[in-house]
This record gives sequence, C-alpha cells and structure tokens, in this order.
Amino acid sequence: MLRNLLTFDRVNWWVLLGGLGLNFIISIFSSLVGAYLAVAEDTVSFYSQYGPPLMLLGVFLACGLAGWIVAKISYEVPIRHAFLSSLGASVPYLFFGVIGFNPWLLILAVVAIAGNMNGAMLAMPRPRSRD
Repeated sequence: MLRNLLTFDRVNWWVLLGGLGLNFIISIFSSLVGAYLAVAEDTVSFYSQYGPPLMLLGVFLACGLAGWIVAKISYEVPIRHAFLSSLGASVPYLFFGVIGFNPWLLILAVVAIAGNMNGAMLAMPRPRSRD
C-alpha cells in the first residue's frame, strides 16, 4: 500500500502543487499563531495549559480540510494526492523538529499526515448498497 502512495503515476501536478502550498501555509500559520500565543502577555497562562492539545486539534482539523479539498479536486487517485500534498505541512515540521531537537514538532508532522489522510478518506464516494 505504501508503495502505491509514493508513486507519481497519474498524478495531476497542478493539484499536487496546490495541495503542497495549502499545507505549507497551514504549517506556517499554525506555527506563527502558536508563537504569538506563547509570547503575548494575555494568553501565556492559557496557552501553557491548553496550547499543545489545541495545537494538535487545530493542525489535524486544518490538514483534514486540506486533504478533503485536494481529494475532491483530484480526478484520479485522491488518496495519493492527499498523501503527497501532506508533505507540504509535515516536511517543515520534521525539518525544524530535527534541527531544534523538538519532539513536539515531530508529533505535529505525523498529525498533519494523519489529518490529510483522514480528510481524503472522508472525500471518497461511499459505495451504494443494493437492496
């Protein structure tokens, strides 16, 4: 199954580039919002208590929406498009997680991939049962 996800057969490059850009914007936006909430005087205490779970939930839902959009736009192999476009969010998290020795960013990279895959699964057409 993983071999099928990592091939570029029948990939629409414009949809893939758009999905990569959308996921990259999600990762940058979530990082900027997290940094602002961690520094602002009004939100420091709230963010220190509830920030990590809310960040996980926000990244998962935003990447899920991105995966759903990419899967709806792509005509063929929507799961492959969503998985490959999830690299737009997970690669920056992985890069800065490894450079800064931050395991939290590595967890966010996995959550971004999971959100994209779940969004793509929700976008798939449901099989109709015959009565």
